[in-house]
Formats: sequence, C-alpha cells, structure tokens
Amino acid sequence: MVWEPALDAFNERIEERGFYHWDKSFQDFKQEFDIDARQRAPTYLSLDFYRQQRPELTDRSWYVIRLGQGSFGIFEEEQFAKPYLDLKTDNAEEINIRSNNAYRHMRKAFKSLDFSLKSAENTLLELARFYNIFETLIDEIDGSPDYCVGPRGGMTQQFDLYFKRKNNQFEKFVYDGQVELDYSIWTENRVFVVEAKSITRSGLDVGWHKMAFPSRRFVDQVRDDGLKVNPVYFLRTRVAGKNVLFLFVFTEMEFKDGGIILNDERRWDLLKVFSVNIDQLDTGLR
Repeated sequence: MVWEPALDAFNERIEERGFYHWDKSFQDFKQEFDIDARQRAPTYLSLDFYRQQRPELTDRSWYVIRLGQGSFGIFEEEQFAKPYLDLKTDNAEEINIRSNNAYRHMRKAFKSLDFSLKSAENTLLELARFYNIFETLIDEIDGSPDYCVGPRGGMTQQFDLYFKRKNNQFEKFVYDGQVELDYSIWTENRVFVVEAKSITRSGLDVGWHKMAFPSRRFVDQVRDDGLKVNPVYFLRTRVAGKNVLFLFVFTEMEFKDGGIILNDERRWDLLKVFSVNIDQLDTGLR
C-alpha cells in the first residue's frame, strides 16, 4: 500500500483540521516518509476517476487531490464532500446521425478505429465533428448550430483552489501545475470546454477537476467580456456490448474570486445528456 507509511501523519492533521496538505514535491514526500512509489507522481496524485483512489485512503473516507508541482491534499469526506461525480445516463437523449455519403475512405478509417487506444479520444472528437454530433449539441444549448473549434492542449496554470466544508466554510489552496484541454467548441458568446475519455467500462465517476481546471483558462474573458463557459464530458464506453458516446453538458461555470470551488455539488448541474450508438454509424459502408 503506497500511502501506508504516512497514514499516522495524515491522521494527526486530519483529526485536527479535516485535511492534510503537503506543499513540497512528491519526491520530497517519498524521501521523508520512505514511500515505495516507483512511478511518476501523477500516477498517485492525478486520479481521473474515484475508483482509482487507493483503498488505504478510501477505507478511512479520505481522498487525495493533486495541487500541482508534486504537492497534494488528503481530505476527509465527512468534512469535505469528494469532488467526484456520480453521473447517470438514464435520461440521455439519443442523437440520430444524418447520413453522409462523402469522404468514403475517411469514414472507413473511422469504422476501423481501435477504441482501446489512448489516441482514440482524439479521433472520436473528430468523428463527432464529422458526423455533426457537435452541431446538435450546440443547437440545443445555444440556439444555433454554427460553431468553430478553438484552442486545445496543455498549459501551466496557477489559481486559487477552494474546498468547501460541509458547514459551508472554505479552505483555500493554490493550484500550480499543468492543465490539459482536450477540445474547445466556440459560438459567438459561449465556449464548450470538452474533457474526452474512451474507456471500456463505466467512466461515470469522473473527477470534477477534469472539467473545472481547463475551464479556468478562460476566466478573464468571463469577467471582462461576458463569455459563458460550459464544461462538457465526452465519454465513450460500452453499454450492453455496444460502443456508446455520452455527452454530459453542464451549466455555466462559476468562479470564486477568479478561482474554483472544486467540491461544491451545486455547481455540477447538467443541462443535457446526449447519447450516440457509434456502432451504428455507416453500417452499410463496404
């Protein structure tokens, strides 16, 4: 168990404050507590899904959140609600794909995609663009199907990160580290910030930081120009043996003094959930 040598130190601080904050590098942490962690820090700190949290933490109702540059916080769930979602797909609206007879060779390339590859996420985003899936989403939310694809990729960000206690008080930290933006879709006054995942099972317990952190990139435009920012979780998973895309569209991001409240469940409201059975795309293509 990776965290076991430090559990006593965690427990002392958590009993006192409800959290443990390590503000130096993960390498320093390993040396101080003789931690046997042989992989890179993100393997232990940057956890996309709640199920990736280590049992020695979750058995105590604790969870870890990366704060950048190898620093992290361990939080007690009884005092700080965990910032991981529990998404439902029961009310998903199915998007019916319009046939497209052009670009036959590219359509065959899409059909041969190996969904098990990490690179499948990027290709699936382009598949959604080609088959006008994004047009349907944009039209439903913004009232017009017109859009442009904008900036994507990683950048280093520094911002205030708040954790809300269950008594409605806040603890403030500073996130300083890399943030990845998978895709951004723009209308005249709105940006949809897209986090893409392609996994074989579930994916519904995704961490809110995967959508909230890249949304923070546009906070100046929100404040100065009235830009609206809607996070979107773009998930390819398997349902009843079929490859299905789910697009979870969240309400507009709200920021606290230019920062993010990571674990405020009231900010996770959904506007729409869409689904697409991608196995049915171009079934007649030869």
